[in-house]
Amino acid sequence: MAVRHFNEPRDLAYSKQHSGLFQGKDSWIDKSSRGIFAGRTQRDLFIFAMALGKYRKQKSDSKDRQANIPVQTMAERQKWAVLSVSLANNNDLMCLKDENSLYKEAERYAEEGLKILQSHVDKWGSEYPKFLEAELREILQESKPGIE
Repeated sequence: MAVRHFNEPRDLAYSKQHSGLFQGKDSWIDKSSRGIFAGRTQRDLFIFAMALGKYRKQKSDSKDRQANIPVQTMAERQKWAVLSVSLANNNDLMCLKDENSLYKEAERYAEEGLKILQSHVDKWGSEYPKFLEAELREILQESKPGIE
């Protein structure tokens, strides 16, 4: 059971332009989808996009914000993944006093991460999982030399 954090927002949001990625029969997370996120949740896709945006150091504001991911449904580890993105930018743990602003920062990274994901899927199509795997191996090797 997830613990309610102090001053966390009610929902996480993404822009309406990305709603097709999250919702509906043709969404990336639909169980019948042939994409890498098939059967995953909106939370999973959001966390992945946020991490990608953070890794690329790219963020942007959402236009037509659509709040569809209830924070109370997030597992504790997912909440801390979101908070850790903003904590990495702050050298002060006191920023945890206002988690709402930290979640907004995560939304900005996720917004850009979704744009990056969409461009990758458009470019590589069904080969995207292979590209992603190669990129993740490269990231792992950069962070821990000697690992293959």
